[in-house]
Amino acid sequence: MDAQQQLGLLASIAATYSGFIAVFIAFIGKDGRFAVSDGHFVQAMVLSTIGVIVLALTPPALALIAPQQTWLYVTLFAIIAGIPSALFQAWQQIREARDPSQKIAPVWHLPSWVLGIASFACYIAGLMNETARAGYYVAGVSMILGIAIWSFIAIVFRKFF
Repeated sequence: MDAQQQLGLLASIAATYSGFIAVFIAFIGKDGRFAVSDGHFVQAMVLSTIGVIVLALTPPALALIAPQQTWLYVTLFAIIAGIPSALFQAWQQIREARDPSQKIAPVWHLPSWVLGIASFACYIAGLMNETARAGYYVAGVSMILGIAIWSFIAIVFRKFF
């Protein structure tokens, strides 16, 4: 299975997961809203699945325009698009921590940050290793999907256990 096929599968999984998130939000949130503390995890689920879909569908489209440089361009795009997303998430977590009633233990955010940093490291490694760039890119996109999955786990465990 080549990188394009793997990305197609990741896009399918992320799109399915987005639908699941919509159902989850409709049935679990009171009046369609979550507590502020859980809202961050819902936001991370939505942003990361959308990110996976965009990052997974960009290489096949770009290959039609720039087939020789596809993996370089999408890797640069992932890095450039990932930085504002990470900054936004960090800002949300810092802002949220100021409200003592909605404070979340930092350990709940740790897996998401580890996956995000590992994803970023894959993109950087892909820039440095041209022969394995596609593989690093797929690995980075896969880890972003892991952020969505962890966010769901965090909500469920915090809410029900």
